[in-house]
Amino acid sequence: MIVSKQTTSRQPSGLANYLRFLRRRQLSIALPALISVALGLALYSASPRRYNAEAVVALDQRRIQILSAEAVLSPLPQESPVLRTELDIINSRLMAERVLERLERQGITPPPPALSLRTNIVRMITGQAEASADTQEPESQRDGIDRLLDGLSVSNDGRSYTIFIMFSATDPVYAATVANAFGEAYLDYQADTQAAATRHATEWLGAKLGDLRKQLEGSESAVEAFRQKAGLVVSQGTSLEAQRLSALNSALAQARSDRAAAEARYQTATALARSDTGLDSFAAVLGSPIVQALRSEQAKVDRQLSEYEDTGVTKSADLPVLRSQQASLKEQIRQEVDRVVASLANEVDVERRKEGVLQADFQQAEAAQSAASAAQLQLSQLEREASANRTVYESYLTRYKQTIEQDGLALPEARMISRAEAPGFPATPKIVPFVVLSLLAGSGIGIGIASLRESFDNRIRSRRDLDEITTLPIFDLVPQLRASPTIPTHAAVVKAPKSAFSAAARRLGTSLLLAPAMRRAQVVAVTSGGSGDGKTTLCITLARSMAMSGQKVVLIDADLRNPMVASLTGIEPSVRLLDLIRDGRRLDEAAVADRISPMHVIAAAPDRLAAEHLLDEVGFRNLLAQLRKRYDRIIIDLGSVEASASATQLGSLVDSVLLVVRWGKTTRTALSACIRRLSFHGAPVFGLILNGVHGNQLDRDDIGHPAASASADGTLPRLRPHEVKDELAVVREA
Repeated sequence: MIVSKQTTSRQPSGLANYLRFLRRRQLSIALPALISVALGLALYSASPRRYNAEAVVALDQRRIQILSAEAVLSPLPQESPVLRTELDIINSRLMAERVLERLERQGITPPPPALSLRTNIVRMITGQAEASADTQEPESQRDGIDRLLDGLSVSNDGRSYTIFIMFSATDPVYAATVANAFGEAYLDYQADTQAAATRHATEWLGAKLGDLRKQLEGSESAVEAFRQKAGLVVSQGTSLEAQRLSALNSALAQARSDRAAAEARYQTATALARSDTGLDSFAAVLGSPIVQALRSEQAKVDRQLSEYEDTGVTKSADLPVLRSQQASLKEQIRQEVDRVVASLANEVDVERRKEGVLQADFQQAEAAQSAASAAQLQLSQLEREASANRTVYESYLTRYKQTIEQDGLALPEARMISRAEAPGFPATPKIVPFVVLSLLAGSGIGIGIASLRESFDNRIRSRRDLDEITTLPIFDLVPQLRASPTIPTHAAVVKAPKSAFSAAARRLGTSLLLAPAMRRAQVVAVTSGGSGDGKTTLCITLARSMAMSGQKVVLIDADLRNPMVASLTGIEPSVRLLDLIRDGRRLDEAAVADRISPMHVIAAAPDRLAAEHLLDEVGFRNLLAQLRKRYDRIIIDLGSVEASASATQLGSLVDSVLLVVRWGKTTRTALSACIRRLSFHGAPVFGLILNGVHGNQLDRDDIGHPAASASADGTLPRLRPHEVKDELAVVREA
């Protein structure tokens, strides 16, 4: 019945065993964890508080363009190395010095430096007060800069041109002020850099313009002096010789054209004069007013002659006169035409002479122009030099004016898009790390202590523990009933039938009724390994439960060292167990009915001397024989195996022995010794009852166990009336 296994080491194996281990040792684990959390909270309260305030500055990709001129200082390239450089500038000692000066001008003093955690703990233990601000020595500028840099954090997310300026301090208002001061100092630094560059460029351009002005004046004076010396007078950008040569050339070309035209007219007139038609159609003739007047008169005379001829008047006195006028007019016309031709010849001669004069003047002017070409080349070189000096001077002058206009117009290439505000909660220390770390440390210590206790603890706490010790069947696990001022534990099966304890008692009675090994066991003895295991209360509860199910049950209190049945049930019989054994005829007086259930009780009086010899009496055997005839079940409350020897002497007197094991009290060693002792004396131990299971251990251990008789919802499977009668008949027949 006893399984030989290691009983001193009980380290959990597997998730289920580990969870049961945590449930069993939850107090050992929770207490160090709570203490550690309390220490962590104390350390958290003693840790210096630091507040983080953040200002956000964004570099501008687009700048305000007031003037179209290019700025003296080129804009920042939007590249990653440049952005990294700007971060380094903000995080430099130069910027920290600017911020420190700004704070001093505003009258802002830094808070006293935070004390270390160790110092705070020492102060808390010793009760020493912190030094006042008046007794603290003022820090140097170097220390102030170092403190500013220690609390400063400048970063960029790598995806934008936004710069995050964070400052950490013990005072939230001071942290926000310093963060904003760093942002404003950076913007002022950019504006100052542009203004300084503009002023430096203006000064340099002003000095350079003086030198260029002197150089330009010297080159222009040299040009004028050489022009006057060489006689190269220029009018409208051209020398007089060139203008004269150009005018003579134009006049000569015009003279040649006029001469050619005159020759052409003269040749035409000469050719027409030799033709049959004559010069009647010549333009010069046709354009002569004298010829036109003569031709008009001739036309009138011709019309009159034509009229006389048409009328046939040939003898008229006017005909001779008209013919004479016609001939005179023709002669006058011929003479006028000859004068026109002579005038054309004279015109040709005049044009030729004019052309000759212009040709001579042109040649003379051309010779003078050739003589001035060498001087003109040197003059052009001097003019180019002067023009180059003028261009340089004008460009510098233009840039100088632009820089003067830009003076005072220094705009930073960034803007503050978010000012820092005083945070409402400290950034450090975080309470979560303190709590988590302390909880982990405390839980680790608790698990270590629980594991150490578990390694030395061999008390029985579950059905599986019993399975590891013995192969005896485990009839049931009885939960511990919470104490009630109105309902005692032994009366719960009657007055609190819905409690888990009552359900377990009914389930145990049903198991004893249906179990094959217990069907013919009419006399059932209940014992335990030691005192305080609750066997008496369990006997009363079991007897009442079986009696309420319809069986005839009698409960015998055979624990003469410490009889408790009478006091618990409130029964005061006149005849007790020892008296009944001596005189078996008084059974009706000894077997008293219970007050709240149908069971009968045979009480006992304490008698330590007779306790060791009770079972040797023949009267006790006869008593059991009489009771077998009257009752279906006889429940005997024996003393514990440890305190009394009576429990080991019942092998020939009872049908079965149930051993009560106390949850969390009975040790494996004690249970093994008890089973060996009972087995050695031949006691028919048929099973075990695990009593006093705490909390929800009953339901957890019952799940999936083959011996569990409860349903999934924890209710007791009840027998039908005819099934109970059949079982009772079997018991009576046996």
